[in-house]
Formats: sequence, C-alpha cells, structure tokens
Amino acid sequence: MPMITHALLYAGYALAALCVTLALAGIGGSAPAESFLGGLGLFCALAVTHAGIAAAHAAGAVGKTEKRLRADMDRVRAAHKEVASEIESMSERVERLDMAVAEVAQRHLEPPVSTELKMIDQIVDRLGRAMDSRIDEVRRVAGAPPARERGPIEIVRDALEENRVELHLQPIVGLPQRRTAFYEGFSRLRDEGGRVIMPNEFLPAAEKAGLLGMIDNMLLFRAVQIVRKLAQKDRRVGIFCNLSPRALSDETFFPQFFEFLREHKDMSSAMIFELPQDAFESRSSLEARAMGRLADLGFRFSIDKVTRLDVDLIDMERAGVRFFKAPASLLLEDMVKKGIRPKSTITREIAPGDVPAVFIRFGIEMIAERIESEDVAAEIVDLDIPYAQGHLFGQPRAIKDSLMDETAPPRGYFTRDGGRGAVA
Repeated sequence: MPMITHALLYAGYALAALCVTLALAGIGGSAPAESFLGGLGLFCALAVTHAGIAAAHAAGAVGKTEKRLRADMDRVRAAHKEVASEIESMSERVERLDMAVAEVAQRHLEPPVSTELKMIDQIVDRLGRAMDSRIDEVRRVAGAPPARERGPIEIVRDALEENRVELHLQPIVGLPQRRTAFYEGFSRLRDEGGRVIMPNEFLPAAEKAGLLGMIDNMLLFRAVQIVRKLAQKDRRVGIFCNLSPRALSDETFFPQFFEFLREHKDMSSAMIFELPQDAFESRSSLEARAMGRLADLGFRFSIDKVTRLDVDLIDMERAGVRFFKAPASLLLEDMVKKGIRPKSTITREIAPGDVPAVFIRFGIEMIAERIESEDVAAEIVDLDIPYAQGHLFGQPRAIKDSLMDETAPPRGYFTRDGGRGAVA
C-alpha cells in the first residue's frame, strides 16, 4: 500500500478521535481529561488494527516473492544441467572427430596428398570450426561457475604448476613459393576454467613474479619434442622460440638452461631464439656472453619487434643473428619510401630491392611479418625478401591435444628448486 494512503488513513483516525473527544466533552458531559483519554484510546485502537492488517498483507507478499524466487532458481538449475550435458556431448563428438581425422591422415600418409584428401581436410576443418563455434556458444549461455578472486600472479603460477601452457605454431613461408620453411612458437596459458590467457594479460604478472624463464622453459621443452617428431618424419622445419632477455642474465636460470640446450645441441639447426630489437641493441656484457655461448653450440638468433631499419649488420653478424623479422608496413614505408638503409661496410647507394642481398652478405635473412593481404605480399615478393609471415599464410594454431600430452613435461618438472624453473 503506498505511503500516502497510510498517511491519509492515520489522519482520518486522528480526525475520528478528535470528533469523539469533542462529543464526549460536549454531549456526554465528561471531564476534559476523560474526553481526551477516550479519543486517544479510539485512535490507538484504530492505529493498532491498521498496523496488524498492513503487516499481514506484507507477510503475504514476501511469501509469494520467496516462492517465485525458489521456482526461478529451480528453473536455472535445470537449464544449467541441460547445458552442461550438451557441452559434454559436444566434447565427445569433437574427440570422435579428432580420432577420425587422425585415421584419415594415417591412411593417406603414403603416397603424396591427393585431391580427395585435400577435400576431406577442408570438410573436417569446416566441421571443426562449426563444432568449436557451437561449443563456445553453449559455454557462453551456461556461463562459467563462480570462482574465488585471485590475482594474475596466482593464475599464472597455477597454470605453470598444472602444465596448462600450450604451444601455438604459426607458419613462416618461403617466397615466392609460399612453402612452409619454419614455424614460430607462441606460449599461451589457460586458466582453470579453460580460458586462454593472452600475453598482454600474463606477461606483466609473470615478469613481476620472475616466472618468464619458466614459461620460456616450457615452450622450449615442447618445441624440442616437436622438432624431434618432425625430424623422424624427415621434415626439416625449424621453430622460432621467444627468449626473455632477462633469462640470459639470470645467474640461476641460465646455467640450467644452457645445460639443457647442450644436451640437445643436435637440434641447434632447427631452433632459433628470438630477441626484441631494443633488448638486443641494449644488451649487457653478461647477456652478450650468454648469447655467445649459445652460438658456440650452433644455435642461431633472430631479431623481432623491429621498429628501426638502420641496424648494425656487423654487430648482428658477430652476435650470431641469422634472421631479421620486420613488419611489412615498416619495410615498405622506411625502406622503399624513406630510403633508410642498414649500417654496413657497403658505401655505395643501395636500391630497395638490393637490401635483402646486403643482409644475406652478412649471413642474415629477412622475414616480412604481419602480412594480411595479397597486395602487400606482392610488394614484398618484388623486393626479393626471402621469407614472410602473417595471417595471409596461416594463423597461430595450437598443436593437437594428443601431441600436447606427449610433449608435456612431468608434473612439477619446472617448479622444483624453489620455482626457479629447473630444466635438467
């Protein structure tokens, strides 16, 4: 009942009590005090009766609301169970689909891939994308179960301890044939709910907690296993692995890291370590010596996250850098339009199309990255740049779950020794 109605009713009760008081005083001949008490008694009786009726009405409304909420909760629980059942059914279908794909691939391993197999792969790929889309939609409707609030550092640490670190590979192709020559490996973490944690979310927390070396270790461990499997199939494909500059100067981590690589130095021709341009050019003497030790084992380096093209080729060659990866937009803008050239012993004027040859003269090959259109790809080919990378040639994709399990280190392998990331 609205508040204004209550107020009007109480005003009416007061008016009735006043009338009774006046009546008792004027008509009944009562004393003024007795008349007042009579009117007050009437007002109190009316007010108490009104309050009792209002309370009963409110109790009834609360009871109805409670019943309605319980019914809604029962419906939500039933809907959640149905969605969870559908998710489980979808997962089983995806698993059966993966098994079917594996069987098809095994049957067609020899001889070379036929047109029919390509059609099957395309159909399977479309089915897989449709299934993934359906599962994502079901999970979105169901919603994630509530979890206790944890900070980024705890989430990263849990992902490492539970081996929820995935290796995603993106092809690097040779030009102009566009045949895969290398892969670049990316680390992706998943939280306990299965959500992928992107680098911009986990890298600051991992660096703050001193866990970047452990993530590099996990990526390296899986990359080595992948390279070995490719070598068994006589596929000479290398993998680019990001290496944290801090790992080179970490006096606890690097010796263990170096020993692990020395035990696997037969993989040196297939493992290339990437360093950001700023980190390479500002490297300390300790970091330079660490790079030298890795180069002595036969491992090569690549420079990425490039923002400038006026690089010192002599310094890069001495440090063991064998690849230089720059965005295609930067190459076309600075190298072609602005005429920026690398620093070297060559003093003559260099045409844009001759710049890759100058890099090769110092043992360094150029890779144009972030290519997403055919027009840009054509311009890069005209510049005689030997390699390219970008969504036009393939997006980063996670290795199969079966291979993820095969290449996973033992539980706790990287978290012993106080969480420093032992590799040996």
